[in-house]
Amino acid sequence: EAEWNDFSRRAHRSLIVRRAAAVTGALVLIGVAALSAGALTSDRANDRLLQPVSTPNESPEANQPATVRVPASEFELWFVQDGRLSWGSTVMGGELPAELATDDPVTRNAAFWLRILLGGPTGPDQEVGATSAIPAGTELLGVSREGSVMAVDVSSRFESGGGGPAMQLRVAQIVYIATQFEGIEAVRILVDGERANSMSDDGVDSSEPLTRRDFQDVAPFIVVESPKPGGEVTSPVTVTGFANVFEANVNIVIRDENGDVIKETFTTATCGNGCWGDFSEAVAFEVDE
Repeated sequence: EAEWNDFSRRAHRSLIVRRAAAVTGALVLIGVAALSAGALTSDRANDRLLQPVSTPNESPEANQPATVRVPASEFELWFVQDGRLSWGSTVMGGELPAELATDDPVTRNAAFWLRILLGGPTGPDQEVGATSAIPAGTELLGVSREGSVMAVDVSSRFESGGGGPAMQLRVAQIVYIATQFEGIEAVRILVDGERANSMSDDGVDSSEPLTRRDFQDVAPFIVVESPKPGGEVTSPVTVTGFANVFEANVNIVIRDENGDVIKETFTTATCGNGCWGDFSEAVAFEVDE
């Protein structure tokens, strides 16, 4: 009986210990699970904090870049000197407001160079006395194209002041800049999105798209229409344009990238000595590459 009582006490004690261990293990597991759940909940909360928060006023345009980079290229800037158009070839690149940039590289380049034009002459152009007939503060509102016609939209400041000759020159500056780009033959000018009919009062008929030949009264005495600036040419290259020169003679010089003359010749315009004539000449040349 004593041995039995001792055995019972040991068995009872062992049972209590096992139950206590089981309860402790369960509590530990519950604690680990609670900690894991807490960590997961915390991580999810942090994830939510890291998510971009949309506001009612936010639109897809808000994430669009403010400007678009236009690579450097060489084109002509047309200003005014001694009452006529004058030009200089310039290499330039930079930022263009995104609202003026289109997928079409021609209109994108035209918008960039028109903005440079509206800024007025600087540097070398100022040094030679070039000015601009376009009123300071004129803004470019948009550029688009339909076939060979480019539409240029400017602010109403463009129409302020001047008179007939000044209006002719400022419109001619826009036309000559825009028509230097490949495929563009004529320009339609809009003011604040509307057709600029008021220019007709100053001797500029804007009812139809305007070409370079509409401004022969203020044009330089030789105007090259092709090849276009920045274009690639092969031999022979056909040089075309119009001129008002002595005895209708038009000299043509082709230089290489170092400025060295590789071909020099001349052609004859269809009229000269006080009248405008057309010229066209195919010129052969040789270069290493």
